[in-house]
Amino acid sequence: MDYPLVAVTCDDNEAIRMAARYVFPNIVTQLCHVHFLENIRKQLQVRSDETFKSFVSDLEKHIFHVPVLGKANLERHIRWRAPRHYDDPIKIATLNHIFAHAAELTAYVDARNWYKVPCPKTTNIIESFNSQLEGRLKTIQGFESFHTAERWLSAWILRKRFTPFTDCRKPFQKLNGTYSLEHTRRGKVKLPNLFQT
Repeated sequence: MDYPLVAVTCDDNEAIRMAARYVFPNIVTQLCHVHFLENIRKQLQVRSDETFKSFVSDLEKHIFHVPVLGKANLERHIRWRAPRHYDDPIKIATLNHIFAHAAELTAYVDARNWYKVPCPKTTNIIESFNSQLEGRLKTIQGFESFHTAERWLSAWILRKRFTPFTDCRKPFQKLNGTYSLEHTRRGKVKLPNLFQT
């Protein structure tokens, strides 16, 4: 399609990030805040142990749930929190981990400021397509080859990216009547009319 992709939001998985950078070397790579925070919760076992529950709640409130937080501010928030936790090596290691990924956690700000395109902080919206895809694939007995599977999946994804939203609820209600590629294109790039009805 020769689509001028600006940014990719992906899960906190190094293999996915490496693949994204390999396929799209010049794009902004944003880490999904939901997955990143969930990995911290798992590591600190906050669902079964109260020890780090308030610490993780503090991270959620002052880092991950801040509407727009650039790299410099994220690093400032971490530096401000570090002295309170200097006596706990696990908390300090967690803060260092967040600090090490500051650029990837705040890439959405760069996409908005440099390229003037919105970039989501989470993969939640795109993941809603997963259940639809699973349901559709159950009706297919199989593919003749990898090539036919690749073509079918590409066409299905394009169709979904060009299909207007109809059932969005708050806070995404404003998306109804628009399609996803409309919100992520760079500048005034004209998108092809691939699916005429």
